[in-house]
Amino acid sequence: MSKYLEVMRLSFKMQIVWRFDVVMTMVATIARILAGWIVWQAIFASRDVVAGLSLSAMLSYYLLSAILRSIDFSHHISNEINYHIRQGTFAGHLVAPHNPLVFFGSMCAGQTVFHLGFSLVAALIATQLLGISLVVTSEITCLLLASLLIPLGLCFMAILQYIFGILTFRYIEIGFILHVQFSIIEFATGALIPLVLLPAGVLNILRWLPFNHVIYTPVMLLTGQMGYQEGLEGLLILAVWTAALAFISQQAYRRLRTAYDGVGI
Repeated sequence: MSKYLEVMRLSFKMQIVWRFDVVMTMVATIARILAGWIVWQAIFASRDVVAGLSLSAMLSYYLLSAILRSIDFSHHISNEINYHIRQGTFAGHLVAPHNPLVFFGSMCAGQTVFHLGFSLVAALIATQLLGISLVVTSEITCLLLASLLIPLGLCFMAILQYIFGILTFRYIEIGFILHVQFSIIEFATGALIPLVLLPAGVLNILRWLPFNHVIYTPVMLLTGQMGYQEGLEGLLILAVWTAALAFISQQAYRRLRTAYDGVGI
């Protein structure tokens, strides 16, 4: 465990060097909030409520979802694994005494922890500039469930991107796959729009999938737009999917690395 904590610590320190990335993360967070503010100001000009959400609740949703989106660096995992396998430098992970999933997950965690503070600052700046009145629930149960869902969601995304990354063992060029899945997941998690705007039938299907519980569910809990029963259901569903995906990732890694290096395990 200590070696993975060290990986996380080094990843955290490395972020200090990439100051431009920090600035761009803050700019991207503010830009997402601004885009939502512009669109929904226009929509709410002719109505008071949309899909049960007031303007303040809708803008609060975009603000909180922008923060969660900005601290998810799981896509770095798939990109880095893809790069190292294609360059032939992944061999070090094949022989090193560590679990690649936990190794890359620890690196991602270091990036997340470092950028969290800057994302909060960016959101605070946007709140002040745009005059957004943040709506946050006072229900302790909902706040607790959201605080559990957020790290679990980040963990799920890390495992998912790890699986996409190791597909490079089998399919050398997966750039198109990574691009397509990124767009689909951004929509399915509720990062683009609140999923409550979708038809009830579609939303009922999505509730059994893990993606909407990564961003949509915790943000709806935080803004008081969802009860603790739905939040608890989302937590259980996401936990089951995460455990299943972790198992699948280990089995897939064993099979794919064997085909890659031609050596049985």
